[in-house]
Amino acid sequence: MIERNLKSSFVAKQLHISTRAYTNIENNLTDITLNRLEEIARILECSPLYILNYKQAKRDFYNHFHNNSGNQGINIMHQGSDIQDLASVQKLKDELLESERKRIDLLERLLKKNNIDF
Repeated sequence: MIERNLKSSFVAKQLHISTRAYTNIENNLTDITLNRLEEIARILECSPLYILNYKQAKRDFYNHFHNNSGNQGINIMHQGSDIQDLASVQKLKDELLESERKRIDLLERLLKKNNIDF
């Protein structure tokens, strides 16, 4: 998933709400509907599941590459054979695949809704 780094003001404008209202959504100060979540996902070009899991996934990714042992940098190969780490990687892979399947389903529904053949 490529992060697009869109400005809050841009996303807010696309949603027809104020920047402050959108910032409140980002900071989890405002509850949103599933429809609003899908609108945001469409604007960000990602799945709703990606948005819901974003903070935890980012934290997991950061912790993987900046661990408490003082090792920092790019990990280009698996070091060791810790089964728990392999299970975590498999779980993240499965979540990513599921997220992409849901994204494809959403895109297909949008195409059908707009009478676009694919």
